[in-house]
Amino acid sequence: MTSTHKSRRIWFCQTEYVAEHPESLQKLKDAVGLTTIMPESPVCHTSGFSASAELAQRGPFEDWRERLDAWPRGAEGIYPPVAGIISGFDDAPLQRVIEACKSTGIEVWGHIGLWSYGGEVYPEFALRDLEGRPLDRRYQEWGIGLCPSHKAVNEWTRDCLVEAIQRYAIDGFDVDHARYPAPANVHSLMACGCANCQDDAVRLGYDFVAMRRGLLALRQRLERLTPTEVRALAAGRPGLMDFLGLLAQDGAVLDWVQFRAHILAERMGEFRSAVQTAGGRDKVFGSDVFPASTGLLGGHWYGKWEEATDFLTGGSSHGGVVGWATGV
Repeated sequence: MTSTHKSRRIWFCQTEYVAEHPESLQKLKDAVGLTTIMPESPVCHTSGFSASAELAQRGPFEDWRERLDAWPRGAEGIYPPVAGIISGFDDAPLQRVIEACKSTGIEVWGHIGLWSYGGEVYPEFALRDLEGRPLDRRYQEWGIGLCPSHKAVNEWTRDCLVEAIQRYAIDGFDVDHARYPAPANVHSLMACGCANCQDDAVRLGYDFVAMRRGLLALRQRLERLTPTEVRALAAGRPGLMDFLGLLAQDGAVLDWVQFRAHILAERMGEFRSAVQTAGGRDKVFGSDVFPASTGLLGGHWYGKWEEATDFLTGGSSHGGVVGWATGV
């Protein structure tokens, strides 16, 4: 990917704030060398995109106002954090931000969410564990994710990205929530085991039956661990993946986390291809990622992410930063 910047300094900013204070762009450009912004509205959880009637008609999440039991904030007009672009949002603030950026010489990277949240509002599209059960709500603060193998949702999300890159004068996307729930949601580590993900496992060359057998055996092993065994394992100072691998013993854990991450990287590659086919190869596409210590558990296989995207950035919803430099 050709770039006019040796490095970028990106501001993950609030769309409405910048629309009201466009002078902040020039101030930050002069003060810190700001090159790029990634605006997000806290109301709709995208940059503030509007959606066409055609996209809205196909949208799987358009009935969110009727799901207030699952999403109480809907009563305040706050959209649920799901994949894609839900209709009905006024894009005038975003258009003002884009115009201000163009006059200041600052890039705009669009923002939408993907998979790590929303399953609590839309259980029909949510992750399922290896035994077909919904995720335990005790871990909901870390996200009840959407299944990344649901074809209809993915195709609609792809079309949302295409429409946005064609409708708005933006320079690419830095998508968010391009991951599974944070690994602190331990139940999510056993997902997704739905029929769609099983089909993807076969297509990608993984033995789903063997992975499920190994993971369920690991869970039983963890349940039976004694303090003496834990101390013996800890004496070798293993990393988390080493620890789980020692317990599993048959390679199932590594196969499983790689399979989960493989799915996400494949989706990202599909989305990038669609965006750049519609908008041109100069439209960059990437995301933030978990740090290397937990990346694979959260669905980020760095090698495949590099193949599927134009960049990755540090930062996430859990302990991340809001401004960074990239090498795009």
